[in-house]
Amino acid sequence: MRSDPHPDIDIRSYTNQGHAMGWNVYNQAAYNQAAYNQAAFNQAAFNQSAHNQAAFNQAAFNQSAHNQAAFNQAAYNQAATVQVVPGVTGMQPMPHLARTGAGMPSGAGFLGGYGDVARCDYATPVDLGPLPWTLDFSVSDGMWSGFPVEQRINPYSFDPPLQWTTGQWDPGLRFWTLDFDPQLTEWLQDLNLASPAVMVAREFATHWRQWMACDAGSESPIQTVLGSAPDDLLAWRALALKDYGKAWQAIERELIELDDLMQEDRLRYMGEAAAQSTSISTYFMHFVGIDAASKPWTVELMNCASAVGNLMKMQYKAHYKRVRPSMLCAGLTPPWGPPQHPAFPSGHSMIAHLTAMALLSIEPLAMRLGLFMAQGGASRAVGRAPTWADFNATRYGEDMKSPMLWLAWRVAKNRERLGVHYPSDSAASRCLAAAIWLALTAPANAGPGVQISLPSLNKVLVKAQAEWA
Repeated sequence: MRSDPHPDIDIRSYTNQGHAMGWNVYNQAAYNQAAYNQAAFNQAAFNQSAHNQAAFNQAAFNQSAHNQAAFNQAAYNQAATVQVVPGVTGMQPMPHLARTGAGMPSGAGFLGGYGDVARCDYATPVDLGPLPWTLDFSVSDGMWSGFPVEQRINPYSFDPPLQWTTGQWDPGLRFWTLDFDPQLTEWLQDLNLASPAVMVAREFATHWRQWMACDAGSESPIQTVLGSAPDDLLAWRALALKDYGKAWQAIERELIELDDLMQEDRLRYMGEAAAQSTSISTYFMHFVGIDAASKPWTVELMNCASAVGNLMKMQYKAHYKRVRPSMLCAGLTPPWGPPQHPAFPSGHSMIAHLTAMALLSIEPLAMRLGLFMAQGGASRAVGRAPTWADFNATRYGEDMKSPMLWLAWRVAKNRERLGVHYPSDSAASRCLAAAIWLALTAPANAGPGVQISLPSLNKVLVKAQAEWA
């Protein structure tokens, strides 16, 4: 039997009391620790919350322009789902092909063995995705200017002069730096070969001697229009001028004009330019008031214009190798991009003007949206399709009194507002688009003296015209 040194003390109550005291002390410490942890957690949570909120707001802002463009693209893709039309035989129209430039406007990456490259826009890596630049041009307290647009570099100050290099191309587009392949082996890897528009592009490629950009002395007939247009489209190119000083003066004038557009226009047009960045045709469909279900062949005609334009613009870009404006003037700070391919000529201007010309090949649309000013200046009661003389008589930016050509100009101008294209890029594409479409569809005396026959395009055009009969 155990002897108790303190028989007057109840061991059980003492033990219980001791345990209670011990637990109370422990509990108190635990409580204090928990309170401390809770406070620390709350503090961390607060800090994290503030950080997350800031990060979220930043990400949401950055993402909003992309989401808006993606939403517009998705809405357009949804609208462009073509239904089978009973009684229609022969080639079937396809949904609008946003990828008919062998590019990656959806951001999904090139599908021909180059691997997935995340992109936020056509040939634009996610790292160059939308960022909010506060367009405040006031001088700061430290006398820094709003944007460093006065610091410009002359590309002809370098030896050799600055020009676009192979490594600067988007990985999925680098094949354009190689010799042109009339079979379009690489270009076709990203395309739906069943599309009539792609067949049109393949037929167009076989006529490369008529339209391709080549070195001086061996220019194609279509390329020569760049030197005969009312705009001085090659003033920036010392190789054409043989005068570096005059070429730099022309470039600097354009950079100053882009600075003005950045300060006066960019913020107001940002949303529209973002939507047009990934989808031009939606604006034309909206403007004309059509959808792919009711006018499938008209939409396919627009696809044909895009396919021809994308093929032609890339070959010209590869030939001229012009660096983007922000490479010469960092202060232009494009809100996203620029795309990783050369500047001259403008792809958006090319596609927009080709789309306009294609739609004006349909007489009811020409009457509604064509030229309302006749040659000689007399006004017209209805519009008409433009001729080569109309383009030769006007400079880029001058009002041609055509709602459809106004929209094409506006798409082109928005790329200048974003700071990703020089005005001469847009003007050159306007000139080339008019020349090539008239060569494809008009008699020789109505175009620039060149005729190119594309049987697949003729079939699509006849079917599109029948939708408006």
